Amino acid sequence: MAIELKDLVCVVTGAGEGVGHGIVRGFLKRGARVVAGVLSLENSTAAVAPALAVKMDVTRTDEVKRAVDDIIARHGRIDVWINNAGIYPRLPADEMTWSEWRRILDTNLDGAWRCCEAVIPQMKRQQGGVIINVGSVTLRLGMANLTHYLASKGGLVGLTRGLARDLGKYGIRANCVHLGAIQTEGEMRLFPDQDNLRRILDEKQSMPGRQTPDTIEPVFAFLASADSRDVTGQCLTVDRGWSHD
Repeated sequence: MAIELKDLVCVVTGAGEGVGHGIVRGFLKRGARVVAGVLSLENSTAAVAPALAVKMDVTRTDEVKRAVDDIIARHGRIDVWINNAGIYPRLPADEMTWSEWRRILDTNLDGAWRCCEAVIPQMKRQQGGVIINVGSVTLRLGMANLTHYLASKGGLVGLTRGLARDLGKYGIRANCVHLGAIQTEGEMRLFPDQDNLRRILDEKQSMPGRQTPDTIEPVFAFLASADSRDVTGQCLTVDRGWSHD
């Protein structure tokens, strides 16, 4: 049976491209009322249509709060919030400055918390909701040149478990999805030799082949839907068998 999200108000941050954009497309097809959080309305409104685009820089508390207020004013509720916005510059730990460390944490971890802080009161009022944090398989693998990124994704695990424990009594669920290597616009900019990258991944993954925003969207749909009503505080790894823990 296909997963349906009919009339659920679902918000996806970092929705201008990549994984976030794929979730927006998939959720629209499932009947959700989708809101796409983007950095620039000028460049993204048409791309995410017919989803509602809202300007949302997750490093700005005022902008996140204003976006949440606007969504509630328009739809009256927020059923699903997906913390997808994130950045992942590569840099060795011994060359990293404090400002470079803080930039990653401020976006990937603090940004997720800013969104949670803004949306939790509404989810409590409506006695229900779903928060999904986007993690990374790199946390399990301990990859080089990503110390700040790994720390931010590790923090999301703690955030997920704490939210689940504290908010379950209000009918609010929180889960995390650790994604493997997803073929996105950002990845292609970082690794232009996609044929070589595929060969490397085929050697590492249990199942060869590439993941795309479209292939991983059903995982988010499941966690957003009532089909996962008994699932909270969990971290699900979706990486074609790259890691095994």
